[in-house]
Amino acid sequence: MSVVAGSAFRPAVVLGGGVGGLAAARLIARHFARVLVLERDRRTEVMTAEEAFQTWQRAGVPQFRHSHAFLARLRLVLLAHMPDVLERLRAAGVREIGLGESAPPGMSFVSRPDDEDVVLLACRRATFEWALRQSVLERENVELREGVSVAGLVASADDGGRPTVTGVRLADGTVVPAAIVIDATGRRSRTPEWLGAIGAPVPRERSLETGIFYYTRFYRLRSGQPPTGGTGLVAGDLGWVKLAIFPGDGRTFSITVGTAIDDAPLKCLADPQQFERFLTAFPGVAPWRLRGVSVPIDGSDTPVLVMGQLRNRLRRFVDREGPLARGLFVIGDAAYHSNPVYGRGCPMALVQAALLDEALARHPDDPIAAARYLDRHSERELRAFWEAAVASDRRMIGDDRRLDLSNPVTALMMMAEQAFGWFVNRGMVPATRVDPVVFRALLRVFHMLEPPEHLVRNPELLMRTLPVLARVLRGNAPAPLFPPVTRAAVLAQLEAPARRSSG
Repeated sequence: MSVVAGSAFRPAVVLGGGVGGLAAARLIARHFARVLVLERDRRTEVMTAEEAFQTWQRAGVPQFRHSHAFLARLRLVLLAHMPDVLERLRAAGVREIGLGESAPPGMSFVSRPDDEDVVLLACRRATFEWALRQSVLERENVELREGVSVAGLVASADDGGRPTVTGVRLADGTVVPAAIVIDATGRRSRTPEWLGAIGAPVPRERSLETGIFYYTRFYRLRSGQPPTGGTGLVAGDLGWVKLAIFPGDGRTFSITVGTAIDDAPLKCLADPQQFERFLTAFPGVAPWRLRGVSVPIDGSDTPVLVMGQLRNRLRRFVDREGPLARGLFVIGDAAYHSNPVYGRGCPMALVQAALLDEALARHPDDPIAAARYLDRHSERELRAFWEAAVASDRRMIGDDRRLDLSNPVTALMMMAEQAFGWFVNRGMVPATRVDPVVFRALLRVFHMLEPPEHLVRNPELLMRTLPVLARVLRGNAPAPLFPPVTRAAVLAQLEAPARRSSG
């Protein structure tokens, strides 16, 4: 095919060899004689996922060694478009956790046929990236070139109109011609400045701080079963801190703690000993770190990884006039980036890779129509989840926006957002502990199988939630699955004399 005139002998060039870039290369290989993936980091050739976790250093992907949740929406993309990747993950020991396994203890949960879609992949990021990379390497017309830095775009002008991207310029000055260029370089994408350098408009952007620092440490179970006898899915949001246990492949799991960026006393969690003492204060987490249950994955030297400076960011690369630069497509975190706590980064990247594949199939000779298709369907499929992440983070960091009464539409939208958040937090979330219908509905939204607005558009969900909301307002809420602990109690424990660390 030829998306750009005269490009029949030029490869499709993918910038970034992470999850989004590899998925895009894997899918669009059917449209091009050659696909070239340019990746800044070098990854050693390894035979197993465990070797990938131990040896790959991904300076360009700061979240590489942090916790990941591979949601059901991502798994469905694999089933539909890359079943070989899913099979490789299964062979590597990745667990598939069904909806029934995630149900709260004591809930009378009866499975339905459509529950087979609601499956979480318990997997480390390194394992997932390894499986995807192996699949790409098996494609004869895909070349993966690593250790390559891209310095900018190369473009031609169209009669004074918007430019057409014809290639990329590497850091050493080399120009790589391209039929199309796909930016999958993640949240640190430099495409906005590259567009300005070739005379294209800069993308529209919305941005909001997440307000969170993340601390993560990896472990391995001594036996195959978690201490609670459940799936290993443990999460708690206590207002002043978020904690979660993420099950992984190969008897591994990780624990992530999210704190407010301005909570200075908790900066000590970067120290492994303090991190472990912190965990002992939480009854929902402490059993996982008892001696004999688990060990840090690399022994006592296993670091606590820190990630911060995160923003929810949305960029649009198509406006009313069309793409900002013809022949350029932007996917993944470079376009839609939200707080990693919601686990939507990898699913969004794979959804967009599949949409790009569809766009090129529907418009093989029209890059403008293909770009419009990708933009329009990405907005339809992903925008609501990005907005939900932003609204949740606003509530967490304290939404101090005042109602603009001079603009009734904006004021009503803000009021609706705040009311929706209040209803979900005070009514629906507690209802998931006792009502299987509400539990199923909220998990389908969490897994990106239903849009967030489904929660308030379904009359049955509203009717089932109201009695639980009344209980909450009376002070008789269903018992939380994650026992609450006060910040003062945890700080006192951190300041107490050091105790013997866990095994």
